[in-house]
Amino acid sequence: MRILILANSRYKGGASGGDKIYESFVKYWAIKCDVKTLEHLDYKPFTLCYIHRILEGIRCALFDNNKYEFVYSSSDFLPDVIPALIYKMKGNRWVAGFFLNAFKENKIHYFTQKFVKSAINKWADVVILTNPTMYNIFKKKNKTWINGGIDTDLAYVKNSNKKYDAVFCGRIHPTKGISILIKIWHYVRHVRPDAKLAIIGDGDLGIEYVNKLIRRMFGFNDSGITLLGYMGDERYDIYRQSKIVLYPTPMKYDHFSMAPVEAMACGCPLVAFKTLTTMFYHDHLDMEKCYLADNEITFAEAIVTLIDGDWKLNVLETAEWAKQFDYKHQSLDVLDNIREILVDENIDNGTPGNGGDGTVKCFV
Repeated sequence: MRILILANSRYKGGASGGDKIYESFVKYWAIKCDVKTLEHLDYKPFTLCYIHRILEGIRCALFDNNKYEFVYSSSDFLPDVIPALIYKMKGNRWVAGFFLNAFKENKIHYFTQKFVKSAINKWADVVILTNPTMYNIFKKKNKTWINGGIDTDLAYVKNSNKKYDAVFCGRIHPTKGISILIKIWHYVRHVRPDAKLAIIGDGDLGIEYVNKLIRRMFGFNDSGITLLGYMGDERYDIYRQSKIVLYPTPMKYDHFSMAPVEAMACGCPLVAFKTLTTMFYHDHLDMEKCYLADNEITFAEAIVTLIDGDWKLNVLETAEWAKQFDYKHQSLDVLDNIREILVDENIDNGTPGNGGDGTVKCFV
C-alpha cells in the first residue's frame, strides 16, 4: 500500500511550514509516499493560476485509479482539499492537514476556508493540526498534531562570537508582528544604543517594507538592524551568532512557527507575546525558559534584561527543550497516531491501538 500526499498548493522559491511537514513525512515514514505537486503551474495573475491548479488537481484525481492507504492533503487550500475530497468519494481515507486559521485580511483564504472546515468536518477521517489549542475547530473528528519541526543535524549549540543581540526569522508579513518588532526595537535602542538585531526573511511585503518601517521609526538615526533576506541552512550560523530570538506575533494573529524553535535549539532564549498558543507550550510542554510579555513595553524590557547578560543563564536548557521538535521524532509520532486511529494498530509492536476512536496526544 502507498500513501498519496497532495501538495498542489506549493510554489517555487521557498517552502511553507506545511511543505516542510510533508517533506519530513516523506523522509521519515517507512512507507512509500507518492507526492503530487503543481509547481510547474506558476504564473500571474495569481487568481487565474490558483483556479488552474484547482482544475488540474481535480483532473488528476478523477483519472487516478490507484488505491491508497490514505490520502493526505498538505494544506487547507482548495487545490489540495478538493482533489482530496474526490479521492475520499472514490473510497480512499482522507487525512487533512490544517495548520492555520485564515485571517480576515486575506479574503480569498478566509472565505474558502469556511468551505474547507465544513468539508473536513463532514468527510475527513483524521485531521492533523498545529497544536491542541486548535482542537475545538474539529470537535468530533479524530485528531493529532504536529507543529513543524527542526533538523537537529543543523540546529545545535556551539561557542560562537555574538555578532547580534537578537534575531528574528520569519515571513515579512503583519501576521508575524514585523511592524511591532520595529517599534519594540526602537525602545530597546533608546535604552541600549549599541544593540544589534538581525532580521532573516523575505516574501509577501518584502524587505523594502521593513526599510520603510525602519525609516519611519528611526529617521536618519542608526537602527542597529541588519536585513539578511531569505536564508537557507546558513541561517543556523546567524542563530549561533545571536544571544536571543524574538517572536513578536500578537494575539490577533495567534500562531507559532518553528523558526524561533530552530534558534532555541542553537541556544537562543525566546521572547514572545503571551498568547493562547505560547501559553499552551509554556503550560503543557514545559517551555519555562522563555519570556512571555503582556505588551510591547514588557517585551522590550525582557530583551534588555537578557542581552545585558541573563541570556547566558538558559542556553543549554533552552536548546534541550527544543530537541523535542526533532522532525524525525515528530513525523514518526504522527504516523503512529494515524495508524492507531485508521488501522487500530500500534505500528511499533503490532498490538491493538486506541480502538480507532477519538483523539491522540490530547492536552486540551
